Amino acid sequence: MNRKAVDLLHGPVLGKLLAFSIPLVLTQWLQTLFNSADSMIVGRWGGEGALASVGATFSLNLLIICFFGGLAAGVMVCAGTDWGAGDRESFDRTAHTAILLAFLVGLCATVIIELLAASVLTAMHVPEDIRPGAILYFRLYLLVIPGQMVYNAGASIMRARGDSQRPLIFLTIAGVCNVCLNLLFVIAFRWGVFGVGIATVITQYLSAVLALIILFRPGSEYGMQFSRLRLHKDKVFRIIRVGLPAGLQASMLAASDIPLQTCVNSLGSLAVAGNAAALNLDGFTFSAMMSLGQGCMVFTSQCVGARDFARARKVLWNGMLMIVGIGAVIGWLCVLFRMQLLGLFQPGNAAAIAFGEQRVMAVCSLAFIYGFLESMNSSMRGYAISVPQAIINGLGLFGFRTLWSIFYFPHHQDLFHLYLSYPVAWSLCIAAMAAIYVPMVRRRVASITAEDAARNAVPADSGSGGALPDNSGS
Repeated sequence: MNRKAVDLLHGPVLGKLLAFSIPLVLTQWLQTLFNSADSMIVGRWGGEGALASVGATFSLNLLIICFFGGLAAGVMVCAGTDWGAGDRESFDRTAHTAILLAFLVGLCATVIIELLAASVLTAMHVPEDIRPGAILYFRLYLLVIPGQMVYNAGASIMRARGDSQRPLIFLTIAGVCNVCLNLLFVIAFRWGVFGVGIATVITQYLSAVLALIILFRPGSEYGMQFSRLRLHKDKVFRIIRVGLPAGLQASMLAASDIPLQTCVNSLGSLAVAGNAAALNLDGFTFSAMMSLGQGCMVFTSQCVGARDFARARKVLWNGMLMIVGIGAVIGWLCVLFRMQLLGLFQPGNAAAIAFGEQRVMAVCSLAFIYGFLESMNSSMRGYAISVPQAIINGLGLFGFRTLWSIFYFPHHQDLFHLYLSYPVAWSLCIAAMAAIYVPMVRRRVASITAEDAARNAVPADSGSGGALPDNSGS
């Protein structure tokens, strides 16, 4: 077994969960830190309105990231289940399908969204003084999608085997390069928004190349070959069956920010800049919770593949403790030091900082509530259940926040009251998820048990079918 991988099927659940999830959290924190560094650089040296131009596209960029991140969750669950079941042949077919599928979907998405970019930003009422910069940055960001998809697929394959360290290394290298390129392009070359966009494109493809090198190099423990890349119909179906609802759920979460961002835009460029600064603090809080949730999802999928359902239940409770706890700690640290942290992004701009403070108080102080929702979502995805929570989160997050922006915001036009929609929507979704979690999981376990019984009733073919060695090896 790869020495960088964590054996998730044996040993104490909490310790294994921490060992696997900490690199995931550090990966996301580094990514958030590097993105925050981008915001600091463009906010200080990018010229008037540069940070607001980048921040105005945040909700759209997040929509793209979340949707394709959800598809990557499909790869992790399917590959993790194959690995937990000890089926190397099935794991290999999943991996080769995932890489090719990721590239093709990313390429198509870039072309389609590019045609809609200017119209969407205009419809969101981006202030005219920052609209040209926002359109430029968004179009540059779209070039990232194919590379981002390939990296996500590659990282998902590694994480499905318990290797969360290498993706951390890749993003560390890419992130350092991104900061250096931003310093060069924004400060030295004075390219402003264009420089930030180009740096993002270059470094995203760098991380994708690093992942491919590990997966496809001769003698790699993954044993992947470019000649074997093809779309296996059954694997495409499995990945989409889990990943598409997860992607739609994540994109609904992101899309729910679009009507809110439109409300922010209506308050002017200072509100947009303050909101953009506060988003960086949100990023540190929620990226940690979602990373731990991702760890729970992979852990659960391996337990389901190994048919260790008792261990999967332990993953849920240990994961919930960790996710809610880290949300409370980081969220309140952001609240306590909000003025100092916001000042890093908007030095000397008291009006913008005041807007950012309103968002921090409404969102970060109650971020731990989201931890309960993330725990149940991740656990259910690990069981390959994606549709019910996608519907609940879509209605509860996107639908509720849209109604909030239409009916509540016009009477309370400040960021604090606008973003109170977050904890209220989370609470509604948690109540609904708590009602369906146990019956849905029981039904899934019964289905898996029935499938195994039917399979065992058929005489087995000769040969092992490419079974994996014992996962307890080192």
